[in-house]
Amino acid sequence: MPRTLLQAGWFTFGLWASLTLLVPLTAPWAFAEDPELARMEGLLARDVNAFRRGQRLIELERRPELDRVARAHSEDMARRSYLSHHSPEGDGWVQRLEKAGVVGFAMAGENVGRTNKARPNHEILAGWLNSKVHRDNLVARPFNATGIGIARTVDGSLVYTQLYVNYPR
Repeated sequence: MPRTLLQAGWFTFGLWASLTLLVPLTAPWAFAEDPELARMEGLLARDVNAFRRGQRLIELERRPELDRVARAHSEDMARRSYLSHHSPEGDGWVQRLEKAGVVGFAMAGENVGRTNKARPNHEILAGWLNSKVHRDNLVARPFNATGIGIARTVDGSLVYTQLYVNYPR
């Protein structure tokens, strides 16, 4: 136990340094680029578009700039252990899109989810379809573009973000 302010400062610095340097070494897979997650993102985009086709809706064009924003939000939620459309600082999907320099969209929406099930994409999409507000995003006629991001938490759960955007034609 630190007995002086100086000892407390060094203790705090040591704790910070060890967490900053050692945690990534113990779970490097947790926040690194993962080709399996990229594959799953593509499969989810395919399944969402198949659902939309079945509803006689246009397919959503997947855009890399939207993927980056969605993936960053999923990674942030995984890293900081929360599940929300708003970051702890209060930024929602529109603020995240604007901060990332995404421009020209008329409206946007977002679905998020977390699962540790054996068939995660199936679980997430089924959950979204069974939730009125999430389903409303999936079937909204104005949306014509999407971005998908999946991240893995330290405990192995998967965190999903799908952005829905309308770019006027």
